[in-house]
Amino acid sequence: MKRPYIGYVEISDRMKEKLITRRGLTSEDVRDACQAPSRYRRAAWHVHPEYGRRLIVFGVTRHGKLLKVILQPVDPHDGTWRLRTAVVATRGEGAL
Repeated sequence: MKRPYIGYVEISDRMKEKLITRRGLTSEDVRDACQAPSRYRRAAWHVHPEYGRRLIVFGVTRHGKLLKVILQPVDPHDGTWRLRTAVVATRGEGAL
């Protein structure tokens, strides 16, 4: 499977607030971990019964945090995605 290109991640103001207050992350952390020119570690498609097809991405920020990022495709052909959520990955997820 061809590696999905993540050229731009849309992050709403509401999501930025959630990242800071609930996750201790910034939008810059998320973009560092998965948006080009970053070479994220891995990505896989997941189909959620309620939210549909999403891309789960694991990548490292410039500060060394491994993040698990859930993206919704906006236009995957031109590399545009919408952030659904992001969390610091667990130790087990990082080992995969």
